[in-house]
Amino acid sequence: MPDSKRDEDERRIGAVLLAEWDPMEIRAKPDHPNDYLQYAHEVYGLLLRGASDVQVGRVLHTIEREQMHHPEADARDLTQVLKTLRALEKTI
Repeated sequence: MPDSKRDEDERRIGAVLLAEWDPMEIRAKPDHPNDYLQYAHEVYGLLLRGASDVQVGRVLHTIEREQMHHPEADARDLTQVLKTLRALEKTI
């Protein structure tokens, strides 16, 4: 069965999270899996519902802080990842 457009969109969001967000620095590890695909579904839903940059950024910071145990990440600038996600949003 072919993948749905939603599956493809979520893979693309996961790729953005890996390339531009990557708080666990898995991109630098050889043969890394994209562990951020699990968060792409939530980001997809936010974009689909028209969430603001503040809302999307807040979710990413909450994931960093509560699920990845990186409270210091709250200070990270998410401008570039949000810009890329917004460009991707136009194709969803």
